Amino acid sequence: MKNFIFIATLIFSFWLSGWAEAQEKIRVGQGSISLQSGLMHIGKDRGLFAKYGLTTETIYIPGGSINVQVLVSGNLDLSQLSGAPGVAANLEGADIVYFAGLLDKLNYQLITRPEIKSVEQLKGKKFGVSRYGSSADFGMRAMLKRVGVDPIKDVTILQIGDEPARIAAIKSGNIDGTVANAPFGIEAERLKLNVIADSVKMDIPFFNTGLLGSKRFLDKQEARVMNFLRAYLEAIKVLKTEREYSIKALGQFTRVQNLKAVQEGYDYFVKQLEPVPYPSVIAMQAVVDQIAETNPKARGIDAKNYVNDRYLKRLEEEGFVKKIWGK
Repeated sequence: MKNFIFIATLIFSFWLSGWAEAQEKIRVGQGSISLQSGLMHIGKDRGLFAKYGLTTETIYIPGGSINVQVLVSGNLDLSQLSGAPGVAANLEGADIVYFAGLLDKLNYQLITRPEIKSVEQLKGKKFGVSRYGSSADFGMRAMLKRVGVDPIKDVTILQIGDEPARIAAIKSGNIDGTVANAPFGIEAERLKLNVIADSVKMDIPFFNTGLLGSKRFLDKQEARVMNFLRAYLEAIKVLKTEREYSIKALGQFTRVQNLKAVQEGYDYFVKQLEPVPYPSVIAMQAVVDQIAETNPKARGIDAKNYVNDRYLKRLEEEGFVKKIWGK
């Protein structure tokens, strides 16, 4: 019996070793702790990446521009970001391409101190973004323009940091407002802040959140990218069809203890998320055009250069999407 146990243990150890070697590691960066970022958490929690032979390491790097720098250096394999950081990097010679797009509309809300209750009070105020050139910076400027405020002449925009840091800066009086990932209504009410404008209601095209990688990595590691997308599409299916589980998982990931706020965010996000998140050329062109206003290198750039839908198309053509959705 002792010999049998020893041999069985040895065989099991060799099996585990072989299984670990068979699992390919993939490092994925995230620029924010948001509901859409929670898809990676759902994929890992449900064992979907392991199902397709992947071990994922999710690395949080605040700010899109720094995230892209790490991606270009090769210390990340893929990342999940808005379109602006990738476009900016490409204009400086990078080879970034977006192969999925989760949101193609700007989804920020303009948040201000309690004393500021209308658009007319915005001029002359100080606003915070994460970094210049980030999605928060883009969103701030786009929303201010829509409400008739010149982001260059009428206000001061400062680099503060991630969303919690910007909210803290409002509470301390260092800035008058910022943009927060929508929906922020319940949280704004709790913090006694005002929601002055909602970009989704403004219907502003914007490549808000997508998956990206270097062309070099995507070409050389195509099989790994395809398996990553298989797991990711299954995570989307879980999110869209298992509300109770998804809300709990997203609450754990974002560490938001206010269940109503998580429910509000889930209901807001899930309606915008497509089962197959093709990257939108129109949304990416909006990013390019915005950057072109201050960077001459972006003028005349065709956004088609920065997106690639071939991987998702292949998954549809091979019947994978029909298989997981049962239709």
